[in-house]
This record gives sequence, structure tokens and C-alpha cells, in this order.
Amino acid sequence: DISYLRSTFAPEDGRCMCLFDAASDIDVKRLNDDAGLPYHRIVPALDLTP
Repeated sequence: DISYLRSTFAPEDGRCMCLFDAASDIDVKRLNDDAGLPYHRIVPALDLTP
């Protein structure tokens, strides 16, 4: 299962970072590819929200 959590947009850089909860980065890549959503890279990350 993959869950979309949220996105952060940095307008000065023109970058958007999307956070998903997934078993692997490969699953997120497949989801974005299947949906036709462009991305620069997909990397594992830790959510440090208190």
C-alpha cells in the first residue's frame, strides 16, 4: 500500500517535494510512472513531524 501524505512547494526554487508512506522507493516510482507524474528523483526519507 502507498499513502500520499503531503507536498511542500518551494516557489523560489520551483521545486515540489511530495511525501508518501510506502514500503519502498520503487513502489513510489511505479506509482508516479503509472500516473504519468513527472519527477526528478525519488529517495527514501524520514518524517520527523512531532
